[in-house]
Amino acid sequence: MNPSPESSPIDHAESIVNALGDGAYVLDADRNRVFVNDRLREATGFDEAVLHDEHPERLVEEGYWSEETGERYRAAVERVLAGEADDERVQLTMTLADGREVTTETRLTPIERDGSVVGAVGVIRDVTDRVERERELERLNERLERLAGFLSHDLRNPLSVARGYVDLARETGETERLAAAESAFGRIEAMIDEALVMARDPDEIETADEAVDLADLAADCLESGDFGDLPADSDLVVEDPGPVAGDATLLRRAIGNLIGNAFDHGGDAPAVRVGVDERGVYVADDGPGLPDDERDRAELTDFGVSPDGGTGIGLAIVERVAAAHGWTLEIGESAEGGFRVTLVGAEPTR
Repeated sequence: MNPSPESSPIDHAESIVNALGDGAYVLDADRNRVFVNDRLREATGFDEAVLHDEHPERLVEEGYWSEETGERYRAAVERVLAGEADDERVQLTMTLADGREVTTETRLTPIERDGSVVGAVGVIRDVTDRVERERELERLNERLERLAGFLSHDLRNPLSVARGYVDLARETGETERLAAAESAFGRIEAMIDEALVMARDPDEIETADEAVDLADLAADCLESGDFGDLPADSDLVVEDPGPVAGDATLLRRAIGNLIGNAFDHGGDAPAVRVGVDERGVYVADDGPGLPDDERDRAELTDFGVSPDGGTGIGLAIVERVAAAHGWTLEIGESAEGGFRVTLVGAEPTR
């Protein structure tokens, strides 16, 4: 229906807004909400004084919107009122009168008269469920990236060991070597199973409550061939053999990665120490350590940082194991000035 000659564009916008099924409102040129429909009243629970006031200042003042949200909205509506945009969409997080937090998308369109913008219409939709689905998809993609990184990082050494034994058996005809290859392939299979666990949210990972002997665990790490060929002078010392309370399989994964990283980045012949103290399980080396800026990045990123510029996926795996147990990961400097990682919260069983 066309407006009558006496009606203003604002009046016409109000009649349209009143008929909409979504929450909607009309702004004048000074960003005052001069009209809101019943759907917006019902959805927000705001009183009339809040609904009919300068927008977004009043919502920020009352605590329904954050300062940052208000700034983003204000910038969008100013573009519409200035005639710089025919359609603006802005996604916002807001608190309703009953305390619930929702995510909304507001579509702003100009109201014109004689070629000039005299106001704007805002139509609001609750997109909380859609945004949560998008976030869940992002989390899934992150877990898939972790899974891919985990497999490419951790399978390399045992796969190389297995291939070497198979090649040697072909060259010599001695099948005894195949037993070692079979063991390596078994290790690969176990690692794939572990990787599938790592791809899940930490809260969904089931952890066994076992007494894990650190000395046995460290010995298994060395004997498995996970670390490839170590320098002859490399040294691994278990300062306190445990046992530690935790999931043996997951701890094997975490501590194995930390020991491997220490050997990889601890210098030509690193001395690596594994132990447990009053704060938790630690792995430390006497290598060059990490500069402060790289240590800060390692603590802030999901994937960690390697001193040689690598992805640091090993630290991400360790963090995941820690989170699954309810522990935290702390990166610091060892007593010798090298690298030290502590699984804070892991406790000895004795």
